[in-house]
Amino acid sequence: MQSKVYLDTSALVKRYIGEDNSEKIDSLFDKAYREEIILVTSQWNVAEAAVVFDKYQRRGFINAMETFKLLQNEMEMMVRLGLFKIISVSGVIAESVPLVFEHHIYVADALQILTCKREKCDLFITFDKKLIDVAKAEGLRVTD
Repeated sequence: MQSKVYLDTSALVKRYIGEDNSEKIDSLFDKAYREEIILVTSQWNVAEAAVVFDKYQRRGFINAMETFKLLQNEMEMMVRLGLFKIISVSGVIAESVPLVFEHHIYVADALQILTCKREKCDLFITFDKKLIDVAKAEGLRVTD
């Protein structure tokens, strides 16, 4: 059985914007294309990626709509091939609220952690230090 790797928004964005650690995310996509792993993210992460792309556009670095289309097209193809899962957030948002109070985090971060746990992902990928700490406290395996 293939291992599942959850990508938070920061990790997902690195696939489409050249940032520190983009090569690590490209490597994960390569593994997915070789059917070694299944990538997982949520609808929330996809929507949040649009916000990040918009910020980059306002700074004059990219065309946000073009970049978002690249993300959509690649994800749709990978979902059809069974290489990527995009998880619905309906029903998960309300359940993630206790994590907000327990760890003093944004609901978006709580939702990512809960979605990763529900999908029984083997690895949680984020580049957010506080989220790394919270994910570990919640029993997730995380890359540093």
